Amino acid sequence: MNSSENFKLLWWAILLIALGVYLCGRYPVLIEGQANYFDTVVFLVWVAVALAPIFKDMKLFGVHLKQDIDQLKKDLNHQLAMMKVELQSSIEVSSSNSNHVHIGANPMVPASDADLPDIEKHIAETLKKYGVGKPTNGSTASLVGESIDRTNVELFKVRYSFEKLVNNYARLNDIDPRRNPFNRTIKLMANKGTISFELAEGILEIMAICNYAIHGEEVSSKQIKLVEKSANGLYEALKKSLKSYA
Repeated sequence: MNSSENFKLLWWAILLIALGVYLCGRYPVLIEGQANYFDTVVFLVWVAVALAPIFKDMKLFGVHLKQDIDQLKKDLNHQLAMMKVELQSSIEVSSSNSNHVHIGANPMVPASDADLPDIEKHIAETLKKYGVGKPTNGSTASLVGESIDRTNVELFKVRYSFEKLVNNYARLNDIDPRRNPFNRTIKLMANKGTISFELAEGILEIMAICNYAIHGEEVSSKQIKLVEKSANGLYEALKKSLKSYA
């Protein structure tokens, strides 16, 4: 039977009211804990009927009510991913602050050229304790070998491009990029209305993939494909948004 929306709404209201009236009539018995099996069944049916509009496609008083469970799960997973990225960035910054060699220096800031001789001496003394020879000039390619995955290099370029653009904007707007992780700066810009929340979410999604690859984690081919398809467009949209506030 192909029922109309009004017909379904009518039956929904009748069932809800009828079952509610029955439960109200049985309230003294229910409150005393003397409910029978039928009372339990009626209560469960009443709850199911009351919640039906939340989980099914229906119009109530002209309002279209539809709760897409798959979309809800997707949104929840997205929020968890965002929290994971933020936590990861916070841990990285904390670790950098606690392990930085230069006491009193700002975190993540390279030493000046004048300090480099002292640092080189310190490194040489440290290596001597570990039985490693004095550092020599040469290529650093041997650290990771010659077979670096080209994809990881490309993902690094994506991250570098976005961070450079955002850091330049941050400095022009009195935001210290050295004390604010990339994701925090992006969220600050979204909260100020500099960029949309949708754009911020898209950027953070691809940056999370880039970060995983750069830190030696495995990323899937679909994740790489997402970055390849979206990075250029998101970069141009971000650049366009920031130009309006430069």
